[in-house]
Amino acid sequence: MPLELVDDCRLALGEGVVWDHKAQLLYWIGIEDRQVRVLGPGGGAPLVLPLDTRPGTLAPYRDGRVLLAVEQGFVLLDTATGALETVAPVEADQPGRRMNDGKCDPYGRMVAGTMTLDEPRVGGPLYRLEYRPDGTAEAVVLREGMLIPNGLDWPEPDRLWHIDSGSRSIRLFDYPEHGPLADPVRTLDISELSGDPDGMTLDAEGNLWVAFWGGSAVRCLSPEGKLLETVELPTGKVSSCAFGGPDLSDLYITTAGGGPGADPGAGSLYRVPGLTTGRPARYWAGPAGSV
Repeated sequence: MPLELVDDCRLALGEGVVWDHKAQLLYWIGIEDRQVRVLGPGGGAPLVLPLDTRPGTLAPYRDGRVLLAVEQGFVLLDTATGALETVAPVEADQPGRRMNDGKCDPYGRMVAGTMTLDEPRVGGPLYRLEYRPDGTAEAVVLREGMLIPNGLDWPEPDRLWHIDSGSRSIRLFDYPEHGPLADPVRTLDISELSGDPDGMTLDAEGNLWVAFWGGSAVRCLSPEGKLLETVELPTGKVSSCAFGGPDLSDLYITTAGGGPGADPGAGSLYRVPGLTTGRPARYWAGPAGSV
């Protein structure tokens, strides 16, 4: 399968790739690089939006804005002006933590967790951004004890796959429309696979495409955990993946570890065309996603 270099950006920590199928735009972030990158449908050089905070993940919203999960919580980024607007603070009294990977749920609410900046890792919550009846936003705890909350996706509205890289786990949960997550209903056995599971996405058949940090690969797993396919990368720190393109058949892959003295392919963005068909990304609903 052909692996194409899309952007030789060599980010220190490339992450959070998302395809906006309405605008035909590709977004991804540099966490330690403190930037959002946007690639238009015609290719060429991406738009680079610098930030004064570490982004963890993003979701398209509307009117050229995206929702970001950053160190201080959830914010709206205006991609035309670069302006940030606070939506809801998260752990503002804990400067040693930041938000990490996340996605919007089937109701348009962003779900993302937090992690410590330094070792040793201390477990933290997985949050869901909700709106109260009075119109104010808050981050509601879904589950405690996540060491490095990472990839997640919903095969059905009432089921959630979630990765905790710190415990090297890929678990399936019942997902209630309201209230916290209970114990997982399934845990995949990845003991024979190299690297730690990181970002992930689902294809149209419900298979999991998982980026393996330290494993130089994105691997496709069945919902039962069977290894179906492997996409090898020329660098070890593979961080996230998402399907995009006009027919959602291109797999975009972010990597990390770029910078002085790094491997030439580290930190760049890659694409593998024609693997299979993915699912469209969910958009943040904003106040419409109230509880």
